[in-house]
Amino acid sequence: MNEQMLDIVDIRKSYRVGPTEVNVLKGINLAVARGELLAIIGPSGSGKSTLMHMLGLLEKPDSGLYAIDGTRVTYDDDRALSTLRNRKIGFVFQQYHLLPKLTALENVGVPLAYRGMAADEIRKQSRTYLAKVDIEHRALHRPNEMSGGQQQRVAIARALVGRPAIILADEPTGALDQKTGEEIMELFRRLNREEGITIVVITHNPALACQCGRSVKIIDGMIYSA
Repeated sequence: MNEQMLDIVDIRKSYRVGPTEVNVLKGINLAVARGELLAIIGPSGSGKSTLMHMLGLLEKPDSGLYAIDGTRVTYDDDRALSTLRNRKIGFVFQQYHLLPKLTALENVGVPLAYRGMAADEIRKQSRTYLAKVDIEHRALHRPNEMSGGQQQRVAIARALVGRPAIILADEPTGALDQKTGEEIMELFRRLNREEGITIVVITHNPALACQCGRSVKIIDGMIYSA
């Protein structure tokens, strides 16, 4: 079995801003082990959002190699890329991105609906994962009927329901008060410990990074050991 969940070799990305080419990622090298809870910490403008998009297959690098769960990523087939993203990666964002007209149960089931799974099985799996994050009692509530912490738990259940290889969490506590943020980080630690889920947290917050098993810094488009 491949012990590396993510393997990134010399990833580079630049953008043209008017006449100027801005180098954002300058040769990123990073390996994330299976079952690891890793924080990538960096200030605004360090390149961490661009790196998050690369890890999540939302952007194509200019050069470099990237493998997820032993599968080398190629960028010449958009449908295959979307399928890889849907099956291998779960996303948790600072803003929860729940669909306002759907219940918690229905929101969690959205990734499975894209896979064409039967409705009864979607409901069953969605309830299972709402229970895993201790929010099953809100299954029939819509987002505007839930607190921020409850909505984030639903978002985490949605990220988990497709049984991805890895969870990418982008500032997952940024919109929450301190107590609720601590509860969400404890939930990540529990899921990592009990379920063996590989989780990468992207953050600017040193206190949050300290709660992860390992952290690395991204500064001016380069990765450094914390």
